[in-house]
Amino acid sequence: MTKRKIIVALAIASVMTVANAQTATDVANLRKSANAGNVKAQVELGNCLLGGKGVRSNFTEAVEWYSKAAQRGNTEAQFNLAYCLENGYGVEKDLHKAVEWYGKAAAKGNIQAMNSIGHCYDVGGEGFDKNYAKATEWYRKAAEKGHAGAQFNLGLCYAQMKGVDIDYKEALKWWEKAAAQGNSNAIYSLAYSYQKGEGVEKDPHKALEYYMRLANAGDARAQYEVGKMYSNGEGVEQNDEKAFEFFSKSAEKGFALSQLIIGRYYDSGRYVDKDYELAAKWYMKAAEQGSLEAQYNIGNMYFNGMGIEKNYEEAFKWMDKAAQQGYAAAQTGVGICYYYGYGVKRNRELGREWINKAAIMGDSYAKETLKKLK
Repeated sequence: MTKRKIIVALAIASVMTVANAQTATDVANLRKSANAGNVKAQVELGNCLLGGKGVRSNFTEAVEWYSKAAQRGNTEAQFNLAYCLENGYGVEKDLHKAVEWYGKAAAKGNIQAMNSIGHCYDVGGEGFDKNYAKATEWYRKAAEKGHAGAQFNLGLCYAQMKGVDIDYKEALKWWEKAAAQGNSNAIYSLAYSYQKGEGVEKDPHKALEYYMRLANAGDARAQYEVGKMYSNGEGVEQNDEKAFEFFSKSAEKGFALSQLIIGRYYDSGRYVDKDYELAAKWYMKAAEQGSLEAQYNIGNMYFNGMGIEKNYEEAFKWMDKAAQQGYAAAQTGVGICYYYGYGVKRNRELGREWINKAAIMGDSYAKETLKKLK
């Protein structure tokens, strides 16, 4: 075999190893090639170490291999090294260095790197100042080359007056380009714009069309929006069955707002038979994700023993979570617990204080309760 043929054979073998690294043996072979100076192997080894593919994750070592390949001009390594620097994976977070390496990759035409530079200037942090003008500049470079994420981001800049004058028509133009490539954020933004009439004539039918496109693809947020539109008869004939169907799909995927609404359905008996156990189940799921109304509702159900065993301590715990964040009904509940000593050491003064807070916020039950306490 001639020297040229040997080189070609090794190159082909390296590419195959890089492409198929899945097991510990593959990673061992990659490591040999990487140590021998094979740049592609260095990048792929870094990828395996970063993603834990065929080897235990080791961000620090991944950065070391990306650095070796990046120094030798490999664009993918330059981008990946920048990504690690931006997010603090295996190396101290440094947006200045991240932008520097993203810039090297962008100079070679990497449009993902262009979008990432825009993002760094957009969010700032860690001693790196925000610069919306530069963010828009880099988003535009990537957007004009067809990067869907950058097209969405550029549209957002126009919608939020970040680095450019507010211009909803420009925003919609870029979102439409991104939506045509399937970008879910752009599709959602278009739906919202048509629903609210921002930058375009209000068109609930078109809004529903966009939301439905995402909902049918399994997007929980969009399923929630479709559920609301069916529930309210917005852009479509009111239909509780369809509303419940889409809220349920969204709730099953863990979307807290939908979980809260499903809880309300079972709590009130709207469309479905009343079922306090199911109501409590869904309220709890939403409460655990931080829904203030759900926290109050599950607390109230513990307090009254509705669908769940009565437990004043749990009732106080959940209502207190919502009360501390300003939820008026929960403040009333916490006040009552303190005043009468339900699930917490009795403290009439503190109880009255909490109920008064809720009354100031307009809670009618709090106002009535205060009158009874006088």
